[in-house]
Amino acid sequence: MATTTNTGGMGTATERRTVAGVYNAPADAERALNGLKAAGFAPEQVSVVAKDTGATRDLAERTDMGAEGTATGAATGGVLGGIAGFLVGISALVIPGIGPIVGGGILLSTLAGAGIGAASGGLVGALVDAGLPEADARAYETHVGQGRILLTVHAATDAQAREAQRILGDTHGTDVRGYGYAA
Repeated sequence: MATTTNTGGMGTATERRTVAGVYNAPADAERALNGLKAAGFAPEQVSVVAKDTGATRDLAERTDMGAEGTATGAATGGVLGGIAGFLVGISALVIPGIGPIVGGGILLSTLAGAGIGAASGGLVGALVDAGLPEADARAYETHVGQGRILLTVHAATDAQAREAQRILGDTHGTDVRGYGYAA
């Protein structure tokens, strides 16, 4: 059974509406990504972070959630080529304590663009910037380090955030939490 909570309140204009969830199985993450796409979420709203493995590359390809073109991996210098799709900016970075990660969306774009992917706590910092409390951000970083897949959704409205939280919970996401909006 998925754990689903909302730790937000009414929030303020400066807070972000973010929903985060963890997936043990790539097939469940695939269902979540496809559900978000079907529900009308834009590529810029969805982020995926996972350890850099063949399974995560396959996930991007199977869900049409990769970005066009190629991305050079800071960890291995490898190329994720020919992935066309939904997420913005497939990137590969090294996070100390986790190792090589791969993913797409605003979280990875922020890490890659700011050059903080190689800095200690880079993923935690990106999650905190997205509106998560530091303790929760560290817990999600631990999940990624243990080989799980982290999905985050940046919602434009409270209703959209609730829909994202429902989709993540319905697709076997664990530790599904919402931040910055009314439940």
